[in-house]
Order: sequence, then C-alpha cells, then structure tokens
Amino acid sequence: MNPQGPLTGAEVWLLPEAEVDGLTDQARSVLSADEHARWSRLRSDAARRRHLGARLLCRSVLGAYTGLPARQLGFVQGDFGRPELLSNPSGLRFNLSHTDGLIVCVVTDGLLCGVDVERADVDPKVVGYAMERLTAAERARLEAADPARRARDFLDVWVLKEAYTKALGAGLQYGFDAFQLGPDSRGKVVLHDPRLPGHEAGRWQFGLSTTGTGHRLAVAVRRHGNSRTPLPVPQRLFTTEVLVRTAESRTVPGAAD
Repeated sequence: MNPQGPLTGAEVWLLPEAEVDGLTDQARSVLSADEHARWSRLRSDAARRRHLGARLLCRSVLGAYTGLPARQLGFVQGDFGRPELLSNPSGLRFNLSHTDGLIVCVVTDGLLCGVDVERADVDPKVVGYAMERLTAAERARLEAADPARRARDFLDVWVLKEAYTKALGAGLQYGFDAFQLGPDSRGKVVLHDPRLPGHEAGRWQFGLSTTGTGHRLAVAVRRHGNSRTPLPVPQRLFTTEVLVRTAESRTVPGAAD
C-alpha cells in the first residue's frame, strides 16, 4: 500500500462502493466488536456496504502506514465525534467521507485534514434549501450565476465547507454561514474565517476534483507552520491489489491550489 516508507504530507484514498461486495470477507475480518455491532444494526444494503467499505479502507490504510495489523487499531472520539487513532506514535491524522457510489479517506502526517465527497448530480431542490445555510455573499454569487452552473457551483462551495469544518473537528456545528470559502480572481480557493487569526487562514490549502466515478471531492489540509508552499496531495485507488500492498496512483486535480 505504501511499501516505500512512512507517510509524508497528505494522501487521499478512494474505494468505489461497487468494489465493496468483493471485499466483504476481508472487511468483516478487520471490524472491531463495536463496528460489527453497528454494521449488524444497519437496515439497508447500501448503508451496510458503506460501513464495511469505510472501515476496511480506514483500517487498511492506517495499518499500512503504522505497520500495525488493521484489526488491532484502536480509535477514540473527539468532542464532536471525530475519530482519531488511539495509539499513534507517528502522529497520523485522517478523515473519512462516503456517499452513494464512493468512499474516501484522507491521511496526513499530523496535519489537520478533512475530506468530503458528494454525487455531482445534486438535486436543485436541495440547492435551494441548503443555500440558506451559506453566507450572504456566497448566496449572492450563486444567485447571479448561470442557472446551468448554479448547482455545480453550489456543490463546490458545500463540499469545501464540509471538508474544512470536518478538519476542524466540528462539522456542521461550526456554522456554514459564519465563514466564507470560494475562488479569488485567479480561481484559487481562499478562506475568510473571522474566528481565525489573520495569518492562520493562509495555512489552509484546499483542493477540488472530479473523481473517475463522477463524484465531486474536496480536501482541506492545514500546512505546517507558516508555509504557503503548495502541498502535493496524491490520490490513490484502493483495490484488491492494495490488500497485497500495491496501488494505482494519480494526482488530485487542483490539490495544490
């Protein structure tokens, strides 16, 4: 999976939901007792599949980076339920997201990180409702956009905000109308969050991409120190070959923006 040494920087792993059924035995073998109990309580096939896939992806990737058996990894939850590794001498951070068709996991060498993925074919009715949770400036920009692009532009703002607030460990409770994320005049994603010191916003790096499955994916990473050097965030496809420590790699479009 990462046979050339420990993780440096950040990486995003993707597991298409369609692949999970073929990995069910492996997935169930690495679940903890609590994870297995939760899986057994889930009613729909899709929910059970995504739960299995998410746990397999997370445990396998973190196990490879730490050198520990995936089943032996322990987790604790933060104030808002964000999971972290229990025994973590390498200081790894990670975040998971899943939606219909795709499961993703971002892992870093200690950097705050968040990821969100959504289907690209967002319902216009959902856009109309959810826009009320954005800032006035974001709503005005979206309302002025070409109607043919409005749903796509809204989705980009939404997944970026999800990724950022998940990196902070707060999620929706942070208040999506209390900060702004969007492109500047050069198309670079910039953050305006009045709750942060002025220099802090510049540490955050955001990436947007369209996956091979047609989903829209956003990544948020807070770089070390005062560095503004773009951090490469490669994207790796989790396949059955990954289970024997091989992977297909490609770079996330826009991850260095």
